[in-house]
Amino acid sequence: MEGLKTAFYFLAVLSVLVIVHEWGHFIVAKLCRMRVEDFSLFFGKVIYRIGERNGTVYNIRAIPLGGFVKIAGMEPEDLHPAAPVLPCREAPGRRKAEKVLHGLNPDALHAINTDNISDRVRQAVLDAIGPDSLLTETGRQELQTLLHSTGINSDEHRYIETILGARPQPPDPDGYNQKPIWQRAAVIFAGPFMSLMFGYALFCVMGFTTGLPMPDFENPTNVVERVSPDKPGARAGLRQGDRIIEINGRPITQGRQMIETIHRSAGVPLTLKVQRGAETLTLNVVPEPGEIEDEQGGRVVKKRVGLIGFIPRPVVEWKRFGVADSIATGTRLIYVQLTETPKILFSKRVKDNVGGPVAIVSKVHEDSQEGPRHVLFTAALLSVSLCIFNLLPIPVLDGGHLMLLFIEFVRRRKLSTREVYAAQMLGLSIIGALFLLVTYNDIARILFRAH
Repeated sequence: MEGLKTAFYFLAVLSVLVIVHEWGHFIVAKLCRMRVEDFSLFFGKVIYRIGERNGTVYNIRAIPLGGFVKIAGMEPEDLHPAAPVLPCREAPGRRKAEKVLHGLNPDALHAINTDNISDRVRQAVLDAIGPDSLLTETGRQELQTLLHSTGINSDEHRYIETILGARPQPPDPDGYNQKPIWQRAAVIFAGPFMSLMFGYALFCVMGFTTGLPMPDFENPTNVVERVSPDKPGARAGLRQGDRIIEINGRPITQGRQMIETIHRSAGVPLTLKVQRGAETLTLNVVPEPGEIEDEQGGRVVKKRVGLIGFIPRPVVEWKRFGVADSIATGTRLIYVQLTETPKILFSKRVKDNVGGPVAIVSKVHEDSQEGPRHVLFTAALLSVSLCIFNLLPIPVLDGGHLMLLFIEFVRRRKLSTREVYAAQMLGLSIIGALFLLVTYNDIARILFRAH
C-alpha cells in the first residue's frame, strides 16, 4: 500500500510539473502565432486522445516519464527538410561520401532496389548536389542526359527520376524556425520561467493555507545534518542522518545538550552511540579545540570549545502566515534557492546535495508518510530546481536552445541541420553521462546510509 501511495504521489507531482513547464512553451508559442501540433503528457504510444482544438492535438501517452509540446518547425530536420542520397560503396582507402538533398522523399527510395544502383550513377548524383544541398543547374542537366542514356537499368532510371523530382517545400510561415529570434527565445525561456513561477506560487499559497516548514536554527536536534570532511567526526565515521543518542554512557535527548557536552570536551575522548536507520553503532571521537562566537552581556565574544566537525539538524516547525507575509516568505525561499543551488552545483558539496530520479522517489516516499503538505513543499522545490536545471547551457535542454539562438544571433545566420544535430548529440551524451553519475550516486548514498 505504501508503494502504491508513493507511486501515486510521484506520478502526480511529475505530471503537474511537466504540464506547467510545457504549458509555458505552449502558451507563448500560441501568442507568437506558431503552429503547435501536439501537447502530450508522458511519452511513447498514445493511449488516450483528449481532443483537438485550434490545430493542436492533446494526448496522454504510455510511458509516465515526462511530456512534451511539439511546435512545427522546431526539429532540426524542419530547418531544411532533406534526406540522404545513396552514397558510393566503400572502397579500400576511400571514405564513404554522404550528402543530403533538400526536398527528397526518403520513402520513394524504399521502392527501389538500391543494390542495383551502380557507383557510376551514385557518383553522378553526388556530383550533381551543390554545397547548399540542392541540385545545381549543371548537375540537373547531366542527370537528365544520364536518364535518357541506354546504359542504365530500370532501378537506376527510377532513382534518377526520384532525384530529379525532389522539390524543396516552401518554409511554413507559422513554423518556429521562421519566427524572429526574440520570439523563439521567448518560447524557449517560457518553460523554465513557468516552472519558477509555479514553485513561487506554491510557496506563497502554502504560507497562508497549510503553512511552510521553518527551521529554528536556535533550537538544534541531535540529528546530524552535514559532516565536514577531514574533521574528527568524519574520521570517526559519523554520517549525515545519524542520530546521536548517547555520549559516554549518558543519554542524549536534545540537540542543545549534545552540543554543550561536545563543547566541554576539547581533547577529551568521547564514545558516541549513534542510531543509523535500524542499526545502533558506537563511534570513538576526540573533539579538537576550536573557537566559536558567543553572545555574553550584549557583546559577541570568542569562546574556545571542543568541535568534531558537523552541523546539527534544526527543529522544523510548520508555520502559517498572513497573505502579505506568505508572499514575503515565498520570495525569500525563491531567492535562497536561486542563489544557493548554483553555488552547490559548482562546489564540492554537489555530490551530497544533488539527486536524480532515485533520490526524488525516495524523498517523495518519505513525504507521503508525513502527509500531503510535505509532498506539496517538495513539489515546489522540484519545480524551481526544474527551472534551474533546464537553463543549464547544454544542448537539448532549454538553456542549450537559448545558447544556440545566441550563436545564431552573433553569426547572423541560422545553424545548419548538421550543426544542430551535432550539438544535440553532444548534449544527449552529456545528459546521459550526468544521469548515470547521479543515479549511481543516489543508489550509493542509500546503500551507504543503510550500512
